[in-house]
Amino acid sequence: MGPKAPRRGVLKRLGGLIRQVLLILFFSAVVAAAVVATLIVGRIMLYEQEDDEQHLTDKRAYLEQVWEATSGLPEDPNIVISLFDDLGHGDLGAYGGASISTARLDRLATEGLLFKNAYSPSPYCSASRAGLMTGRYAVRSGLDHVLQVPRSWQDNMLRFGGLNRRLPAEEITLAEVLQAAGYATAVIGKWHLGDQSPSLPNDLGFDSFYGLLFSNDQGKPKVWNDREIVERHPIDQTTLTRRYTEKAVEFIDQNRERPFFLYFPHTFPHIPLHVGEDRLGTSAAGRYGDVVEELDWSTGKVIDALERAGVADNTLVIVSSDNGPWFQGSPGGLRGRKFDVFEGGMRVPLIIRWPKTVAPGRVDEDPVNTIDLFPTVLELLGIPLPSDRVIDGSSLVKRLGGEGADPRGPIWFHQVGHLRAVREGQFKYHDRHRVPFGNPPDFGLGVWTQKGPWLFDLELDPDESYDVSNRHPETFARLRKMLDARLRELEDNPRGWK
Repeated sequence: MGPKAPRRGVLKRLGGLIRQVLLILFFSAVVAAAVVATLIVGRIMLYEQEDDEQHLTDKRAYLEQVWEATSGLPEDPNIVISLFDDLGHGDLGAYGGASISTARLDRLATEGLLFKNAYSPSPYCSASRAGLMTGRYAVRSGLDHVLQVPRSWQDNMLRFGGLNRRLPAEEITLAEVLQAAGYATAVIGKWHLGDQSPSLPNDLGFDSFYGLLFSNDQGKPKVWNDREIVERHPIDQTTLTRRYTEKAVEFIDQNRERPFFLYFPHTFPHIPLHVGEDRLGTSAAGRYGDVVEELDWSTGKVIDALERAGVADNTLVIVSSDNGPWFQGSPGGLRGRKFDVFEGGMRVPLIIRWPKTVAPGRVDEDPVNTIDLFPTVLELLGIPLPSDRVIDGSSLVKRLGGEGADPRGPIWFHQVGHLRAVREGQFKYHDRHRVPFGNPPDFGLGVWTQKGPWLFDLELDPDESYDVSNRHPETFARLRKMLDARLRELEDNPRGWK
């Protein structure tokens, strides 16, 4: 019996090794099949993205023209964009929320213009921020996904699919235009548009940067000051909101004598949730409520700084969120959350305060998108839009002045390169969705099925519960045809070059 025992041990180890190899081969085959299925069935825009020298040249020429035609005079409005990360519009009292105290944000709404039907360009971080910065849906730049920390397995998968880890250098950001127009520019908070040159904040129009390059749950977060790391992992996230706010106030104080653009994309309430010790446990809505109330405090500090500097009347303050709430937070009773193209994933708060121009206490019911901010700011400054590319946003200048507005074109709903839905007026058409048998968001491998298409009447059914395609067959057919035409357009000219 003695000689047989070692032999059995060897065979047992060999069998285990064979099973491991077979498991790896099976998993690889499943991954390959999933990629192929996505490419064939999923209508995803995957193309290798390289810096386009012609449009880099066009971009430089355009910015030189802006520089020559503008002077950054003191009467030009200052611009502050506060962007919260994963904040639900239902979290704010101004939008009907009752669980969290948001006194300063609610006051901002009473002093300005509140948009009831505002959308983000995407239901997740990077793509939404790319849209806001460029006035173009992120599918134009190949950035319609969540940027991952380099050298991670997610990043390798994205690169395999032809997706880059950054906003392309030939895209024109709002910061670059304002910088060329003589504005002081700063971004304080979360960037999430690239961690490599030429797509770092200081490469794309910002004089200064303080904050994180990624979300606070990705890799080992580091705090950057311009191009230098000033705090390595583990960073003290409980003080981030306070530190951001102090930097924002300092920037306002330093630039009170010239036009400035402050882009203030907060890290929170993205998870993991962190809050200052003095605010921990102070909200009736738990840790999430504590975090949101600290963000409300931060907003108040920025407004107070504008008042002290004597520039509040001529400062355009814009408050929004990059997408709907994730695991916590309120979508205001709407269907879906972050990652969804249902209303709860992409309907966001949008409040604009500009005492010099915007009458207080107004509410706008018509659909808008935060990609509209780019053409809005340029029209306010008398700067023409770039002529070599499609700008998907529409100016809100008439709405700001209370002059009414022409009916906006359709709102398009993209999800990781997929064109999923379109809204025009009160109706929203959803194309077929690939959904998992499970609880989304679910990026794991599993069994997928097709659901839809649907037509929802958002005036009667804002939570998208009832398909009314049989009651409005002409509208259903028209919007379906519109979406298919848009898809062909994107396939023929994905970057939107003219």
